[in-house]
Amino acid sequence: MHRRRSLLVIPATLSIGLASCASPAEPDWDTAQAQADAFIETAATSESSLGAGTWRATQSEEVPFDGVTLSYPAEARIEGISVACFGGGEASFGAMVRAESSWSGIDPFTLTCDSQPRTVPLAAPLEQISAIRLSGGVEDSAGAVIAAAVTGATE
Repeated sequence: MHRRRSLLVIPATLSIGLASCASPAEPDWDTAQAQADAFIETAATSESSLGAGTWRATQSEEVPFDGVTLSYPAEARIEGISVACFGGGEASFGAMVRAESSWSGIDPFTLTCDSQPRTVPLAAPLEQISAIRLSGGVEDSAGAVIAAAVTGATE
């Protein structure tokens, strides 16, 4: 009798161990995208909107960070960047800006994918910007939809 119990313990232990190593469940992509679209629509109503975008972030070694690029026909002054992540888990967000012909980065930061907007910390408004690349990727989830909105003014 003791021998049968120990034989049952091994498969039970293995199944618990394998379950704890399983990949996180994928988010409900349709819901996450709908929430991101609502975030973008709200941002677009701002008088100072310089554009916004959404992208799907997944755990991919080929494309660890995806994103969108916004270009401006005249130089822009970027006063703020708001970002939100939808779908659960955590994501990393960063941005690059082009002034004249040089690109420079904004320090990346981690955000929780809880649908709450966060303001990207900028030391000062970014001047004479002709383009901004918003990017991010998931860190501990199967995927999420990231949305970012830029505010400021064009010259």
